[in-house]
Amino acid sequence: MKIFTKIAMTLAVATTIATSAFAGGPMTNSNQSAHFLRSIARGTSLSTDAVYTNPAGVVFMEDGFHLGINDQMAYQTRTITSTYAPFAMGVGNNGMTKEFEGSVFSPLIPSVHFAWKHNRWAVMAGIGVNGGGGSLEFDNGLGSFERQFSVLPGAISQLGQPYGLSANQYAMNMYLKGNSMTLAFNAGAAFRITDWLSVAAQVRVGVTSNGYEGHIKDIQTNPACAALGLSGNMMPASQFFQAAGAALGQISPEIAAMAGQYAALTSDHILDVKQKGTSISPVLALAFHKGKWDASVKYEFKMATELEIESAEVSAKDPVINGLFPNGAKVKSETPALLAAAVSRHFGPVKVTAQWHHYFDKDAENSFSPVIEGNTNEYMMGVEWNITDKWLVSAGVQRTQLNMNENAYSDMNFSISSWSIAAGLKYQVCDLIGINLGVMPTIYDEAVAMGKVADSGLDFQDVYNRTSIAWGIGLDFKFGK
Repeated sequence: MKIFTKIAMTLAVATTIATSAFAGGPMTNSNQSAHFLRSIARGTSLSTDAVYTNPAGVVFMEDGFHLGINDQMAYQTRTITSTYAPFAMGVGNNGMTKEFEGSVFSPLIPSVHFAWKHNRWAVMAGIGVNGGGGSLEFDNGLGSFERQFSVLPGAISQLGQPYGLSANQYAMNMYLKGNSMTLAFNAGAAFRITDWLSVAAQVRVGVTSNGYEGHIKDIQTNPACAALGLSGNMMPASQFFQAAGAALGQISPEIAAMAGQYAALTSDHILDVKQKGTSISPVLALAFHKGKWDASVKYEFKMATELEIESAEVSAKDPVINGLFPNGAKVKSETPALLAAAVSRHFGPVKVTAQWHHYFDKDAENSFSPVIEGNTNEYMMGVEWNITDKWLVSAGVQRTQLNMNENAYSDMNFSISSWSIAAGLKYQVCDLIGINLGVMPTIYDEAVAMGKVADSGLDFQDVYNRTSIAWGIGLDFKFGK
């Protein structure tokens, strides 16, 4: 029956689970410092975070050395409320609707930005988390997994109808954990063409490391058949199929062979896979700085990352997982190109910034490609107010508007349009040291996917929800001339 082929394929897509803990496009973290968490729109920054947000603007900073050290923390949940009729047969399930929740807490998400500016020239370097940044755990697995095994009782009843064999319950033990991290190393230089116009170029090296752990085990059902001595008690599904294959071997060799395949598919499966890859891409930028006005344009080229799969021995020995994740297999995990533009105006001690991001998602091949219908746009507004020479307060808002086919979402890989709100402050301890504090909660839209499970023909509905909050601290240092 096709349903058991689907079970094998379900194991295959486990490694598409995404764990981004930040704001930004589906594959990109746009927040790289505590400065972002307090005001969001940073495209015309002339602080240390300009190394990332406004590279060409670095030449408008004061002469000398500038160093920014930041740490961000983030907590996020993902909740999928899944409705599927066969869930009602699950032991411990309360009807055909079940909630699957995953959470991630990232206590250490560092970034460092360095620049040296002299007259018309500046050199710079930085490191930050360009994608991912945490470990997402689903203690009870995911609905897409359970859907495939929830039809076991019905499949057994259908298969065994000529022999008086039936079942009406199932149970299983699932767990899934995914961690993802893309560190981006940037280095480059900027040149001031005129007193108000500058240009910059950087080389960016992205290093991606993903890991996926989990299991599907203790798969049980309650077959009943007097002729086979089955009383309807719960038993391991693989044990049942082994016994059924032996008992039916003389009656139907074809069914016996099928039962042997089912025994392998319903045995315990351990997932322990890593993915690693690197990429090199350029970044180009322009900046304008004159009077009360600032503006910038930045283009980040696509990071054409290709990840190589490394299967642990426990997975390599599993005939199902080994066939799906052989050592050395490669998958695309490209980060789309980004066009960013920003403009600011100063009103005395108040600076107001508007910013726009455009992610070229359609041109990047990654785990989101099957659901991408168009490119992502972000719209940002930020305000900074220098209350005194030492105190600055700021706030910002961001709308991330995705263009995806929600009905094609998977609970292993989904992203949702959102609003982010930022607030925070900066305290200038002295001429050489400044402290930035920021917090940014994100409010997500609700997404709903509906359709039919291909092999069973039954309707399902998944409702996707997310929550996220990030907070951080950053230190700005200036020294030398």
